[in-house]
Amino acid sequence: MRRNVILVSVLVLILSITVGVQAADVSGEFTSELRVLTKEDKPLKDAMASVGVSVDVEGDLGPDGSWRLALDTSLDKALSSFRDDIWDADDTDAAEDSITIDLDEAYLNLYSVGDEAVDLRLGKQYVDVGVGDGITTFHLTKPVAANFIDELQNTRAVVGIRADWYPDDYQVTAFLQPRITPNKTGKRIEAVYQEIEKAALMPVLYAMSQEGVQIVEMAPLKEEAPTYEDDGMGFTIKGSRTFGDFDLGLVYQRGYAPSPIMSGFSLKPLAEEVPVPMRLTTTQGYLPLQKVGVTAEGVLGDAGLWGELTYNIPKDGFFGKEMDNQAFPEEYRFNSDNYVTGLIGMDYFFENGVYVNGQVIYGFPQEVTKSMLNTYLAGEVYQDFLNNRLRLEGKVVYCFGDQGWMIMPEAVYQVTSTMKAFGKVAIPGGDDESLFRQMEDLTQALVGISISF
Repeated sequence: MRRNVILVSVLVLILSITVGVQAADVSGEFTSELRVLTKEDKPLKDAMASVGVSVDVEGDLGPDGSWRLALDTSLDKALSSFRDDIWDADDTDAAEDSITIDLDEAYLNLYSVGDEAVDLRLGKQYVDVGVGDGITTFHLTKPVAANFIDELQNTRAVVGIRADWYPDDYQVTAFLQPRITPNKTGKRIEAVYQEIEKAALMPVLYAMSQEGVQIVEMAPLKEEAPTYEDDGMGFTIKGSRTFGDFDLGLVYQRGYAPSPIMSGFSLKPLAEEVPVPMRLTTTQGYLPLQKVGVTAEGVLGDAGLWGELTYNIPKDGFFGKEMDNQAFPEEYRFNSDNYVTGLIGMDYFFENGVYVNGQVIYGFPQEVTKSMLNTYLAGEVYQDFLNNRLRLEGKVVYCFGDQGWMIMPEAVYQVTSTMKAFGKVAIPGGDDESLFRQMEDLTQALVGISISF
């Protein structure tokens, strides 16, 4: 991965130089964080230390274009192993293995292509055609990038070609995504999802045992690649126009859910005896999806309003018939039925400086089948103090379906014009069977500083 990042970076720089780069602007941020996972047996000893540097380089290609290259470098290590693996290590390999280098963005902008009102962007870029605050129902171009629970709203850039066309009072945005960029989550988050999937399988395995079937062997998980030849590349197009105080948009999106989902399982008898010993093989893949919907955002008086309504069409036949098993929990009885998702939100600044933001969401991005859908309330409130140097903020998410919730209070202090100190807590909870309650072991407290340059 590191070799690929370096290769792409060099190619972008060479391309930029050969087409005549003018002055390049360099900026970035240094971040140092300490995360304490409060549910660990030894929270302080197992705390995670992180040191990161993000660098953004931008340049012009004269009046006809520009380019951008953004790299993220970080060193993440548990305090208990930091000294042994890095400071007291016999060689430099241990330190290098702890360092990650990610190519955040790398793209080339071309303006007024062919002297028409068309702009192009080629490369790795962030693409969001929705209007929700930090979330959208058009999520096929917004894969998640989260190592810890407080980062679940973070997203990754995707690779493709974007075209923006401006005919008269309209704007048309199209994005072609040749290959999927999957979700990228940390080991602890992955472990929670795997435990949830195992728990969902248990009722099915028990029902089989009552019918004389005994699972004696679990085959390795079989993951199927995206079906590009059958279902094509990802494609998104949005047309929008302003009417009065609102911008209205019409969206079509085709692609693949960025996280693999269980699509079926199979049993193979290992011997002719009773109970029949069986090998269980589970299969997962990237669900092909189509989306058609509308967006709206604008102002009503002093309040901001936005909303999305989306009709979702999963690929028929993606899920095996065995997934519609009565023994499965309802939310895991996957099928290809079409379904509707949506969101509506509002924000407002009060005269005393308090900012409030609320959204009602039907269908989180990870809920990609009809049986998985839940309704959520997401809220945010903050206020600045000490001449806007201190911000106190609180966020909350509540699921009406399983009564799960998460709260995230945060404080940020502007030490100097370039330096910030911050601290926040992420606390998931709810009913025993709720998703957030099953993330309880990920509860954390974080302190850190950031310095921009």
